[in-house]
Amino acid sequence: MSAHDTAPPRIGIDALVGRLQRVQKTGNGWRADCPSGHKTHGTLSIAQGDDGRALLHCFAGCAVADVLGALGLSMADVMPERLRDDSPDARRAARERFRLASVSAAAGVLALEVELVLIAAADTAQGIPLTDADLARLAEGVERITAAREVLA
Repeated sequence: MSAHDTAPPRIGIDALVGRLQRVQKTGNGWRADCPSGHKTHGTLSIAQGDDGRALLHCFAGCAVADVLGALGLSMADVMPERLRDDSPDARRAARERFRLASVSAAAGVLALEVELVLIAAADTAQGIPLTDADLARLAEGVERITAAREVLA
């Protein structure tokens, strides 16, 4: 298994649905009464994510943690547990993935900020004065370029 593999949730979707009242199958999941105690029926939508996690939404506004708590469950019960490979090779590979993601993000920031500078330069060349908001955004761009440069150093 790789470092990104996950184990199944502690409680399966069928067991979760089995704890609910007035369950009806829908196209890609179920609808049921929310167990949080409000009187509206059929407000809880339940589906299963690609990774096995339970996807819950109460249309009456109940928080997912409250819905699960009313069933005697916690978020950990319905989320897949991440399996970790703590070997030196896996840690080294994870550091390399992080480094590459950081470089990619920094390059994206630089590309965006260069575009901003080019627009400001073109406006200035055409005699269009920069507003206070423009100058503030350019100052923010300088900070972002500096931060990206530190990532790349």
